[in-house]
Amino acid sequence: MNRQKILFLLPGIPNKPVGGYKIVYEYAQRLAEAGFSVSIFYANERCFSSIKKNDETALTWVKRKFRHTRRFFKQTLKKDYLVQWFSLHKAIKEKLLPYFTKKYLKKYKNQTIICTSIHTAYELNDIQCIPRKNKYYFIQDFENWNLSDEDVYRSYRFPIKKITIAPWLKEKIQSVGETAEMIPNGFDFNYFHLFCPIEQRIPTEVAMLYHLDERKRCQDAISALKIVKQTIPELHVTLFGTPPIPENLPEWCTYCYRPNQEEHNAIYNNAAIFVAASRAEGMALPPGEAMSCGCALCCTDIGGFQMYAIAEETALLSPVYDTEKLAENIARLIQDSDLRIRIARAGYKLIHQYTWENAFTRFKKALNLD
Repeated sequence: MNRQKILFLLPGIPNKPVGGYKIVYEYAQRLAEAGFSVSIFYANERCFSSIKKNDETALTWVKRKFRHTRRFFKQTLKKDYLVQWFSLHKAIKEKLLPYFTKKYLKKYKNQTIICTSIHTAYELNDIQCIPRKNKYYFIQDFENWNLSDEDVYRSYRFPIKKITIAPWLKEKIQSVGETAEMIPNGFDFNYFHLFCPIEQRIPTEVAMLYHLDERKRCQDAISALKIVKQTIPELHVTLFGTPPIPENLPEWCTYCYRPNQEEHNAIYNNAAIFVAASRAEGMALPPGEAMSCGCALCCTDIGGFQMYAIAEETALLSPVYDTEKLAENIARLIQDSDLRIRIARAGYKLIHQYTWENAFTRFKKALNLD
């Protein structure tokens, strides 16, 4: 049994499904199953990296907050509720820390340590006692939502080996003179699978993810669908997500809150078309999941979709914010069944190239674990 030790640093405890966390958990799961000793450390708050360590008021607040969260963390561990949306391997060790500093990580310096966000990268880079060869930076998005672009680029210059998930992110890293191993996300084709024939689907059945993150531009998707509804009154849309049901949802829309596996598969298999209007993504999972269940993809033309969304082949693409063009593409797929079926079949074939087996093999190699 291989007992080489792997440590993932995550920027917080996720209480609901989050794509980036899911990818980390998938890799941690497979490493544990392969016999590696895997740990996951969570920082108490995402904002800790930006707090000045000499600010006594801030530090007092941090310590108080940490004590409260640590009590909650122990309770959730006891109840086995920590990550109830993902069943982690029983051998994976979890630990909550106020932040990642030499004080907390120096005894793990001989392990393979993987930071998974810009904040954890800044903290790992500052710990000089950890050898450079043991540090890795797993980049899943361009994380400029709380920091500046230059802050993000600065993290790419850290002397840490980088792994990323999409060509557009690799280009960002290369733009500052650095390199990265690119490993596209895998998809779980046992969890998501096609059972309703593509040809038998009702063309006016559409599905989409509902999310509160402005970058996903759900408001644009809904606006486009309202345009389609004006000329195709039979249109019905099923939304799903983790937020509460959105206010003023049209009566021709159905919302499924936190669907389980059976419900999630049913949503994808009932839909003929999946719509995504994001302005930015790392390598988004829901469109690929929908494709693996036989949906024709209608989405925006962004880097986060480019691994599987090929214009006029596996998807119909529209510019970001262009709700009229998005509506036009949705209507095309509804009104032209031959086009919809061709797009869906091609997408189904392409997405099945992105297996977790391939991703995991490449991830182990990137970490020098083979």
